[in-house]
Amino acid sequence: MTATRLHRRGLLAVAATAVAGLGIVASALPAQAMGTGNPYEDIQVGVTYTVYQPSFTAGLKTPKNASGDGNCPSGTEENLIVKYGTKSGAGFTVFEGNPICSDPGDGQQVRAAKIQGATAKVYAYCDPDASCMPQDVKRVGGYLLVTLPAATGLRKVNIEIETSGGISAHQLVKIARSLQPVQ
Repeated sequence: MTATRLHRRGLLAVAATAVAGLGIVASALPAQAMGTGNPYEDIQVGVTYTVYQPSFTAGLKTPKNASGDGNCPSGTEENLIVKYGTKSGAGFTVFEGNPICSDPGDGQQVRAAKIQGATAKVYAYCDPDASCMPQDVKRVGGYLLVTLPAATGLRKVNIEIETSGGISAHQLVKIARSLQPVQ
């Protein structure tokens, strides 16, 4: 064989090896980068705040999709918004971000609880002129707010768990206590 042919064969072998190597590297990428069907894992790939996922969901299935918040100012990372619910209307929504780019509205604080060392506050959407109790959350809706610590290499996260009714203040706290960082 001529030197030119050997050189071409060598280049083809190098190119084939490089393509095979790229295939191996691509197959080793985390599944999250490709879409896992878990909205918490999927968003963690693209944000620098720690994403937490609840293991207790009051009997409601974790949806396969989440939405982001389009109200965030330019330069702010996308918020995670995951809606849990039933056709009868009982449900809750988890908002996560640093910062959260939405406002839960006005409510009266009806409870406080420790969640992973942080103080979580539970609010009910009651008449501002009336006295409000924890049981009102299930009746009229409300929300829990907490800031949870950062996982290694990430930033802390603000979390809001909101219900429009059907979920109690106790359940909001139980959901928050079940939150674990996504790996």
